[in-house]
Amino acid sequence: MSRLYDDQTLRNIPWILEPLPGRWEPETLQGGCGAVLEGKLRAMSRHQIPVRGRQPERYFILYVQPTRIHKRKFDAAGVEIEPNFSETKKVNTGYLMSSFKVEAKGQTDKISVEELKSLINKPELVRISEKHTPDQSLAFWISEKELENIELEVGDGLRLKTKGDSPFIYSLAKMDAGTVTKCNFAGSERTGTSWTDNIFAAKCKNEQEAKACSQGEAADEDEWDD
Repeated sequence: MSRLYDDQTLRNIPWILEPLPGRWEPETLQGGCGAVLEGKLRAMSRHQIPVRGRQPERYFILYVQPTRIHKRKFDAAGVEIEPNFSETKKVNTGYLMSSFKVEAKGQTDKISVEELKSLINKPELVRISEKHTPDQSLAFWISEKELENIELEVGDGLRLKTKGDSPFIYSLAKMDAGTVTKCNFAGSERTGTSWTDNIFAAKCKNEQEAKACSQGEAADEDEWDD
């Protein structure tokens, strides 16, 4: 039996009005490549930002305790590619993937919590979120509209990537035992697809390549643990 979406938990969170001294221009904070991470949702708050000349903007702030963090990575044409999750990779050496060997991949794109904090924290946004942020957690912003089709509860495992070097969320996925179970993407990406799915789809251009990608995907997930 399928589970119906219920946003009652989100609706029960009170709105907090956040008058700002200057202009609200979140796009100016989103330069850089950004990060992709997994973690546990520790708390949520929602905020209403007055905007001169138009309707207020509404955001949820998700307070996430990160466990795995990597830099987002793009090729020379600006197309996002898979980060280097570790300094080594598993290569199939046996029939039907019966054995593997480990090869060097180069410098990892993995970063620490402190490096992520220095990357995404913006003083004007920290001023709003810091009073609500639990210990060992970071604040990530997502608009009310972008969160409307995903049900969240404290304790959920999340995978997200940021809009550039900012705390604004570009894509968000719920996870269960390390597997993506529900996604809600900002921008043009479709709901129900994880960021890794999109990367593999670009690599799998025919049936033979698709089979190879499917076989290799499990090894890439394992690399998160390094």
